[in-house]
Amino acid sequence: MMTAVIHPISAQTHPLLSEKQQTTDTAKPEKKGRLKWVLALHAAGMTGTYIYFIEPWWSGKKRDFNFKMDWYNNHWREIDKFGHFFANIQLSRFSAMTYRYAGIDRRKSLWYGGASSLILYTAFELTDATFDNWGFSVPDYIANILGAGYPLLQDMMPVLQHFNFKISYRKSKYFKNEAANKPEFSRYKPYEYLVGDYDGQRFWLSADADALLPQHWRKFWPNWLNIAIGYGARNLPQHNSTLKRRDVYLALDFNFPATKDDPPLLFALKSLISSIHLPAPTVRFSKDGTVFYGLFF
Repeated sequence: MMTAVIHPISAQTHPLLSEKQQTTDTAKPEKKGRLKWVLALHAAGMTGTYIYFIEPWWSGKKRDFNFKMDWYNNHWREIDKFGHFFANIQLSRFSAMTYRYAGIDRRKSLWYGGASSLILYTAFELTDATFDNWGFSVPDYIANILGAGYPLLQDMMPVLQHFNFKISYRKSKYFKNEAANKPEFSRYKPYEYLVGDYDGQRFWLSADADALLPQHWRKFWPNWLNIAIGYGARNLPQHNSTLKRRDVYLALDFNFPATKDDPPLLFALKSLISSIHLPAPTVRFSKDGTVFYGLFF
């Protein structure tokens, strides 16, 4: 049902979680005193996030516990599932970094990070299950599990570190648009929260082309340029399903991974943009035909 806005971090942005750190590492005793503060941060963050979503998401009529099997071709054309997957990746990775800061070794940090993310989203789904408008969505929960586990899987299978998920957002015409309340607009109601503006969200799988190309071709391909496949959808709030459109994108993607040698400010900036798909030449494929954009976000 919901996705949370999480600080974007990719597998390539933190040296403790990168392919270059595949050797066994252990917690340093002097850092273990930080663990209680990290756990307190997690508890406060999860509680605050849960409370924040009470009003926008859980203000409808309550009912008995119920399951929701909203698989393919659901009302939101799976954008919500992509959102669950992506948000869990980011929360899992950020949580792992905090556990690593507390002195826990890399692999355990990734396990604990994934578990922390899944605990929060399990609370979301269990609450959804008691409201008439929602329900415990099995597809959502599967997306949660896959997203929470992806950073760990990247650590276990280094080749996956060449494949990272990104997001782009541009405010849609349905966001806080009062015209949506008019009968001729034929839709539910305006998107009231950015996290729920599904028309404006696009999700991307970015591939590190330089690392995947044959060795003798790599000199012709800049290592900061990736290839990305994206997915989005349009007109999702419309009652008339024939107006809804799925979009598939093929685009160039920029890759500027942070390294341990970066100054703190540059490291933070690179970490911020590492999971954001920046404007780039793009081709869109949909039922309406093929469209080329010189720059698309």
